[in-house]
Amino acid sequence: MRLRKTARMTLAVLLTATGGGMAWGHPVLEGSDPGQDATVSSPKEIRLTFTENLIAKFSGLTIKDQSGRPIGTASPSADPNDKRQLIVPISTPLPPGAYDVDWHAVGADTHRVTGHFSFLVAN
Repeated sequence: MRLRKTARMTLAVLLTATGGGMAWGHPVLEGSDPGQDATVSSPKEIRLTFTENLIAKFSGLTIKDQSGRPIGTASPSADPNDKRQLIVPISTPLPPGAYDVDWHAVGADTHRVTGHFSFLVAN
């Protein structure tokens, strides 16, 4: 009986340490809108979703068109209802073509991560 109780306690500790309570140590990108290689109409914003809350003022992105020219964006902000989401408004409508996004994000734990994805704007 005592062995069973010890085994259950050990299992509970392991599940807590490695399961739902796992700490990544840095934010991991879960998804983006538009998504990687998506074909969309001109988006009004880029929305990135991470595994942990972000510090928006230290996070952001750059968008470049197919010729490498930067696209204007407004200041990034966290979604007020979900601090794991970074929202970056796009200043002007995007003409059809390919776009590259280079992003950086700083999590609440102050770890900085970077990444890249591309999308297409159709007519």
